[in-house]
Amino acid sequence: MKSIFYKQRKNKLVCGVFAGLADKFGWDLPLTRVLGALAMYFTGFGFLLYILLAIFLPYKEDLLDDKYGQGPRKRKDADVVNEDNDGWFW
Repeated sequence: MKSIFYKQRKNKLVCGVFAGLADKFGWDLPLTRVLGALAMYFTGFGFLLYILLAIFLPYKEDLLDDKYGQGPRKRKDADVVNEDNDGWFW
């Protein structure tokens, strides 16, 4: 994955910004949340930055879906089974 920032739906508390940052850099999630809360409390810029990141960052799951697709075929795309025979398969 390219070196971009993202949010996460998994482990999110409010918008998933801190969960995405902790996952991206390998930080401990509770420590990231505490440091982010302290940055918001002591500077007005921290809260504004969090709101902007929550609005503009994409979700990690959406980025992975775009990169790898949705996975194997869906059931509706499967071949139709011929069920005209009421006997055994062999």
